[in-house]
Amino acid sequence: MTELEEVGRTADAIRADLETVFVRGTATSTPNERRSLVVRTEEWERIGAHHVASRLRAALKAADADAKDAPYKFLSAYTSLHAFERVLSLQVARDAWAGYLSTSAEAEADHDSEADDPAPASIAEPPTMTLEDPKGAAQLTNELAKVVEDLVRTGLTSATAATRTKLDAAFKEASRRKLLRLGASLRYTNEEVGRFLADDGSFTARRYGLFLHRPCLLAKGTSFAIAKNDGRLVASLSAGTAAAPKPIGGAIEVVTIGVHKRVTATVCSFDFRLRVTKSPKAGLQGKSLVFSLVFARKVAVPAEAYLHLPQPQKFAPKIFRDKTTITITDAAVIPDERGGGRLVLGAKSVVTAGKGNVTWEDHYGWDPEGAAARARAHAPTPLDLAVELQEEIVLDEWQLAPGGDGTSWVHAAGLAMRVGMPAGEEGAELTKRLEARAKKKNKPRLYGTMHYEYGQLVFTPLSYLGDDGPEYLMLSDENINLSALLGSLNL
Repeated sequence: MTELEEVGRTADAIRADLETVFVRGTATSTPNERRSLVVRTEEWERIGAHHVASRLRAALKAADADAKDAPYKFLSAYTSLHAFERVLSLQVARDAWAGYLSTSAEAEADHDSEADDPAPASIAEPPTMTLEDPKGAAQLTNELAKVVEDLVRTGLTSATAATRTKLDAAFKEASRRKLLRLGASLRYTNEEVGRFLADDGSFTARRYGLFLHRPCLLAKGTSFAIAKNDGRLVASLSAGTAAAPKPIGGAIEVVTIGVHKRVTATVCSFDFRLRVTKSPKAGLQGKSLVFSLVFARKVAVPAEAYLHLPQPQKFAPKIFRDKTTITITDAAVIPDERGGGRLVLGAKSVVTAGKGNVTWEDHYGWDPEGAAARARAHAPTPLDLAVELQEEIVLDEWQLAPGGDGTSWVHAAGLAMRVGMPAGEEGAELTKRLEARAKKKNKPRLYGTMHYEYGQLVFTPLSYLGDDGPEYLMLSDENINLSALLGSLNL
């Protein structure tokens, strides 16, 4: 393990300690329950990580004194830790891509120096925003920050239905004032509180800590931006940075090269990773699109069964797992900096199966130079999510190795990546599929996504790429009994 990976592991442990305090509450957790956080704070003080350590020390001191500002100081420490983690992980990513490009035969031919790297995509001038009632919005953001701090003080063990009602009212008021990003964060926080109260096994402290921190940071930041009369900062904190959907203006053809499946007790979702094979817009040709679907599920129903259910546009999503081209009309794309984006269907969109004789080899390319340039150009912020710098990668030669802590690692051309596995049976099945092919001398090409987190590269395997099309690693081949499915769903 490298030194940066070790620092990342410690940062991960500190975050888990902070999340425990968030769940337990600063007013109800005991000094003994915070002991591990004290030990790690002392360790970071010794190694010179003073910025994060000083915030942690101030939070612990406030909690020991049961000070009123203890919740704010814990949230402030979380902000510092999160920003530190993003800087750390980006440095690891930059070093890893430099190593990959230096060992790649293609890189040696095309990249004799860093000066040859493509310039990052130009960034449009950020929008500005003027609130109808700045004074009222500033008052609201201060009140919303107080709502979150009160929740940190009392913890989830004291949460009730009234807590959810208060958060729901806060979400609606933020949304009414067009503070959409803040409103969404409050809604996600409320959902996590609901999962905890339901005790259905779907709650995680990690997800709760992330969503609890964001509305407080957004509220404080928006209040600061209003006070400074900074319309651009207000806009970025209120509506986010995502671009508006842009109509494609005709029919496109796509193929699916990977599928990411997520399953919980109550929800299943699918991200279909597409490549554009034909487009009326030349800029979309060959680019990657993502089409997502989310379903509320019953525990007894396999996730893949929901792909058979007809959508409002009168197609069954299982069409996206067929090894054919797919024709889509009257759709839009939310563009990303990679030239592709997220596919959005409307009420008039039409999705139909196309031809089956696909030359798959033409659609297996990827862009390591672009990924390296994006990692170098990105300026991290405390609101960054690790998956926002997610990259698609294709590995021609790879090895699977066990980690010392029960994890699996994929090694390829200078990249060492921890394999991100789903929990439970889904992860066990994916591990079997990986291990079965990893033992073969002639392994197929491996496609997946990679992001950077806690000083590590995290790889999510999605497909084996063959001449006759992809093998989707996360999808089961189990036959679906449609009659039984419709009966169980009362359709």
